[in-house]
Amino acid sequence: MSPADWDPVRELAVIQERMNKLFETALARTNFDADGGVGAWTPVADVFESAGRLDLRVELPGLEQSDIDLRVEGDEIVVQGERKMDREQAGEQFHRVERSYGKFARRFPLPSTVDRDSVEAVYRDGVLEISLQKKAGSGPGPIRVAIR
Repeated sequence: MSPADWDPVRELAVIQERMNKLFETALARTNFDADGGVGAWTPVADVFESAGRLDLRVELPGLEQSDIDLRVEGDEIVVQGERKMDREQAGEQFHRVERSYGKFARRFPLPSTVDRDSVEAVYRDGVLEISLQKKAGSGPGPIRVAIR
């Protein structure tokens, strides 16, 4: 590369990108604060809506049903618990730990169209399925408001 082709701003951007990847990789494998801070485990979820219901699916592999706390708090569904590391023998030496462990908490806001009292949940094959019925008459269409 000739001195005329050198772009210091581009070089700084490349260095910044490399540093960001380095920190993301390091922090993803470290649980500094199991109560929800940097490096805490966050299970993935899908939230979808159909004509009469709102459904959530949260992946919680390796947990027993008794390890999961599910609540409706105000206008939110709260899923929390802890995935503990199984240690077979004292003094084990790990060569690689890629799975995440520790406490987790996920909060999902509930739209005003759902009936909070209709929540149902099933846990099977490592997936927590949560379902809420929509309130009667809460259609997706617009509502015309009279102006006085």
